[in-house]
Amino acid sequence: MRINALMKDTIRDIKKSIGRFTSILAIVALGVAFFSGVKVSPQDMKITADKYYDDYNLMDIRIVSTLGLTQSDVDEIKKVPGVNGVSGNCSMDVLAEFDSKEVVLKVHGLSLDKLKNNHKDYINRVNLIEGRLPERSGECVIEKGKSDDLTIPIGSTIRLYSGTDKSLSEDIKKTEYKVVGKVQTPYYLSSEKGSSAIGNGKIKSFIMIPQEDFKMPAYTEIFATVNGAKGLNSYKDDYFNVVDKVTKDIENLAKSREEIRHEEVLKKAKDDLEKGRKEYLKGRKETEEKLNKASKEIEDSKVKINNSEKDLNDKERTFNISIKEAEDKIAKGEEDLSKGEDELQKNIKTFNDNKKLAEEGSKKAEEELAKGQQSIQLLEGKIVQLQDALKNPGLSVEEKNKLQSELQTTIGMLQETKDKVAQGKMKLEEKKAQLAEGEKKLNNSKAFLISSRTKLEKEKLNLQQEKSKALAGFKDGRDKIESGKKDLLKGEEEYKNSKAEADKELSKAKNKIDEGEKALEKIKKPKWYVLDRKSHYSYMDYGGAADRIDALARVFPVFFVLVAALVCLTTMTRMVDEQRVNIGTLKALGYGKGAIASKYICYALAASTLGCIIGLAIGFTIFPTVVFNAYGIMYMLPPVVITFDIPLAVTISSAAILVTTLSAFFACYKELIEAPSALMLPRAPKEGKRILLERIPFIWNRLNFSGKVTVRNIFRYKKRFLMTVLGIAGCTALIVTGFGVRDSIRTIVDKQFGVIFTYDMTVNLDKKANEKERNEALEYISKDNRISGYELINSESGSLSLNGQKKSLSIIVPKDIKDVENFIHLQTLKKGSRIPIPSEGVVITEKVAKDIGAKVGDEIKLINSEDKEAKVKITGIAENYLFNYAYISQDYYEELFLQPVEFNEVIASLKDTSKDFEDKLSRELIKEKGISNASFNTAIKENFENTIRSLNYVVLMMIVSAGALAFVVLYNLTNVNISERIREIATIKVLGFYDNEVSAYIYRENTILTLIGTAAGLVMGVFLHKFIMTTVEMDNMIFGLTIDIKSYIISTILTLVFAVLVNIAMYYKLKNIEMVESLKTVD
Repeated sequence: MRINALMKDTIRDIKKSIGRFTSILAIVALGVAFFSGVKVSPQDMKITADKYYDDYNLMDIRIVSTLGLTQSDVDEIKKVPGVNGVSGNCSMDVLAEFDSKEVVLKVHGLSLDKLKNNHKDYINRVNLIEGRLPERSGECVIEKGKSDDLTIPIGSTIRLYSGTDKSLSEDIKKTEYKVVGKVQTPYYLSSEKGSSAIGNGKIKSFIMIPQEDFKMPAYTEIFATVNGAKGLNSYKDDYFNVVDKVTKDIENLAKSREEIRHEEVLKKAKDDLEKGRKEYLKGRKETEEKLNKASKEIEDSKVKINNSEKDLNDKERTFNISIKEAEDKIAKGEEDLSKGEDELQKNIKTFNDNKKLAEEGSKKAEEELAKGQQSIQLLEGKIVQLQDALKNPGLSVEEKNKLQSELQTTIGMLQETKDKVAQGKMKLEEKKAQLAEGEKKLNNSKAFLISSRTKLEKEKLNLQQEKSKALAGFKDGRDKIESGKKDLLKGEEEYKNSKAEADKELSKAKNKIDEGEKALEKIKKPKWYVLDRKSHYSYMDYGGAADRIDALARVFPVFFVLVAALVCLTTMTRMVDEQRVNIGTLKALGYGKGAIASKYICYALAASTLGCIIGLAIGFTIFPTVVFNAYGIMYMLPPVVITFDIPLAVTISSAAILVTTLSAFFACYKELIEAPSALMLPRAPKEGKRILLERIPFIWNRLNFSGKVTVRNIFRYKKRFLMTVLGIAGCTALIVTGFGVRDSIRTIVDKQFGVIFTYDMTVNLDKKANEKERNEALEYISKDNRISGYELINSESGSLSLNGQKKSLSIIVPKDIKDVENFIHLQTLKKGSRIPIPSEGVVITEKVAKDIGAKVGDEIKLINSEDKEAKVKITGIAENYLFNYAYISQDYYEELFLQPVEFNEVIASLKDTSKDFEDKLSRELIKEKGISNASFNTAIKENFENTIRSLNYVVLMMIVSAGALAFVVLYNLTNVNISERIREIATIKVLGFYDNEVSAYIYRENTILTLIGTAAGLVMGVFLHKFIMTTVEMDNMIFGLTIDIKSYIISTILTLVFAVLVNIAMYYKLKNIEMVESLKTVD
């Protein structure tokens, strides 16, 4: 019954202090979620990728050879113990054209038979995303990329080109392929497909065509899978232990197969050489016969053309004489006709002049006639009036006589006017008749002249027709002669060209035979390269991304959990302190120490267990999903595989539960050793002491009452002060570190490619090119005005060792140690002091020096690409962030290794770094025979920035988690602070403090403690950041130790914002404290 009562009391305590219980649960959940989530994320990333590899049968081993591989090689590899599946494949780089865009594609073969049967030898299988797989020749599938920059729809046709002088039809049956589907494959997880010696030098994507469409005499590579490898995680050593055994067996097989292949190639070369020699002799004989026949035909044509030309000249002479006579006759008629036309023109002019005068006179006459007609009309009108007037019976005789006289006069005038008008009309008609007669005569003369002109023109036309007909005949004859001459010249030219071409071809064939004989002597024994997944870019790149997350998970989550554990410890300790009277009561009632302790242990156990369950649920699901999706920007993978890591779950849960329960146990134990009577009384307050600030009157006397109380409370309770400051400082340090990690990663690119490497382009010189071709390439680079400067260097793989430690690096040998400083700035890490490349000695980079423990003045062993060793003194250690380098002068290199330096790269600065500019420049550079490839720092920066972008999402998740922890920690510490001071707060409320004053009383302390903790956290963050960034360094990469000033400001603001939010949340708790609590006594 006692136990049941105690359990009920425990449950009652949980309900009463649900805020404290929830805060403990939240802290444990956050700590467990973050630790488990960050720890399991890289593991889930690798498991997801490994499952993808297994599901689509990714190769375990890849074999390539310098002389290609045959079906016999495939058959022999199948016999190697441990080999599961083997597939011979062809691949090549091509240029593709679609919608006027030219890109470089990697073409892979896809065996239709294996595809249909889903055979075990079907290696590097594809995941069909859209459409269907190829079923016949001429069909292909293309990559379904993340961004699909190369948007080629299904059903469209892609045209392929070799990109070299060699015809693509020599290697592939067809040059046009219809897209029938879009796929993804674990062979290409990322958008990076490597470089190429054609186009712009960068492979954009891949396509897969039927393997049967390749016409290559040998496979370019062989893929193999290993028995038992699928059951292992390919990112763990167990996997490589299995694969390495088979790899070694294949390497042993390679020795005999290399010899066999060497003999096969030699035999074929000899047979081809003999065949070529016979074809050369036969061709030379046939060519000589054809040339002799052509020469005879040319001579016969010359004689025929000369005879035809003589006959044509005689005919032309006779024709010209007869034409001259006819032309003279026509010219005489033309002259007579011209005179007649001139005379006609004069007559026409005279007629026109007379006509003009006559028309003017006629016009005047007509005007006079018109006036006369008007006068007649007026006079007739007047007569009518006079006659009407005479009819008036009222007129006097005198008036009638007067009117009669006037009438007679008017009638006379009318008659006279009519006579004049009639005469005018007759004269006008006579003049018009004279003009018509003159015009008729002119027209007759004109008609006669026109008839004469027509007759003359007809004669001229007849003459012209006869002349044209004759000339056409002559032209036709001349054209035939000229055509014959042209054909003759063309024939002679063709003869010369054919002879020259024949001589050239014969010479070329002879040279080819000679070169074949020399090449036959130079054919070296082939070399097999047996490569495992560690040589596969996508596999290693993705594994490196997961390793970077794993590196961050080594330290950051541990500190995160420590802060959470510290706060849990504080919370449980203070909770037991608050329960001191209850503990005494239980002890007085006869409960044993174990039973009493179990109450608080159960409280802690319940909170921590629930926190662990919630934390593991979040950590094992949300965190890996967020991390995986962040890297989903760069890699093409199926959805993340969520795993439940039982050992990790047990470990972190046990740690969390132990911290909280042991905190409760030790806090109880400390109280339980006292007597019940002592426990049932409040702990006697500590003896009051003056704080340091009270001893400084200048400051203390200027503080008001509230200020003095606040300062005394802060420094009086040192344990509370210390735990609160440490909790806040830890959270602030985590936030600062999160931002610092982001800043450090971000500065890598800027410093590596902005401060250290200031060149823009690297041009690889072709190893197979002769000296002339290399010199021509360098001349082309020097004359290209798009390149502002360049420097020749030799870059080769090497290593160095010191005290038994060996590290790989790249050895850089510049042609001029002074000029190279314009492109590579070597400087010390801390001070940025310039480091020159010495005439004797070597400069190595920071990371490799740190790894082997080297310092300036040490003598190390430098090993070049041919495994030659030399002892050299370190003269400088240079700042560098990506990869490891050793810089040495040309003369000193040649002195050390007793071999000349062959410069294989050109580093150059450009006037423009836009994508279109670089693409065009790259295409033009690669066309030069002495250049194999051109790469640009902008592309390297872009790839690395993509990696950083993905890593930034992970860092952001860490910052958010740290922020959440900071909020919960502040809430918990403030809640505990208020809970243990509830009597004190109730007392000041009784004393008359208003709610706002009570809140300010607590807030002032919280704010000061937050400021102190934040300041301490900023300092702790610097050291934690430095420790983490040093811990997570990788073999070929170091991080800067930079924290931007904005990161400090944001971290401070975030912490203060959380503090304000917590104060707001606690306001109502302070407001609702009952004042009667201050009146209660324990007695």
